[in-house]
Formats: sequence, C-alpha cells, structure tokens
Amino acid sequence: MSEKQKNSRSLVPLYIMIVLFYIVTSFQGGGDNVLSKSVSKESDFEVNLTQGVNYTLWLESPDGPEKMNVTISKGSYVAFENTFVMTHSGKDYLPYHPEFTVKENGIYHVHVKPLDSGIVNLEIKKSR
Repeated sequence: MSEKQKNSRSLVPLYIMIVLFYIVTSFQGGGDNVLSKSVSKESDFEVNLTQGVNYTLWLESPDGPEKMNVTISKGSYVAFENTFVMTHSGKDYLPYHPEFTVKENGIYHVHVKPLDSGIVNLEIKKSR
C-alpha cells in the first residue's frame, strides 16, 4: 500500500466525525440556539436578544421538576414570565414551547426557579 493510500485511510475517521457533527447540529437547530443550559436549582443567565425576532422557549426532561418558574426581563421590563407544569404523560411541559418577542435589543436576564427536584434542559431558540 502506498503512503498516499495510508494517509487517505487515516483521514476517513475524521471525515466521518465531521459529517456526524453536522448531522447532529442540524437536528438540534444549529445556530438558532440563543441559550442551552441544564437546570436543577434556582439559576440566572444572561442572553442577548434582538427586537423583532420571535423566540421559542423549550423545557425538556421526563425526570425534571413538576413545576418551574421562568422569567426573562431587562430592568423592569418583563418580556416573558410563566410557570411551567409537567403534563400527566410526564414528557412535556405546559405551556408547550411558548413564543415571545422583546421590545428592544440588549442583554436580558433569565431567571429559572424549579419548584420541585429534578433536572431540566432549558433552551431559547430563534423561531423559524
């Protein structure tokens, strides 16, 4: 086997990893994620949001807390506030992936407070 063939074969795993990365990224929404965090206790985050863009809030975890409060604000302006409740099926939260917009560009404060024990994945995505 020539040296060139050996080099080509050694790059195959790299090509496979790159393709898998792009497949996983495309299924997760890729660059549409504004925030993606696992939350198990009261937490605060900052996100940069843009006026005129629709955002969707996702909470996912079958073993997460039964209830959670989520507030997104900038100063005294509250862009989003709701208490999420786990459905009887134990797979989704209601409200189900609510959308919201903001009235001005800037850094917004995200406050998450689980009202029970458990871990939940919180995501804010640009809506399509």
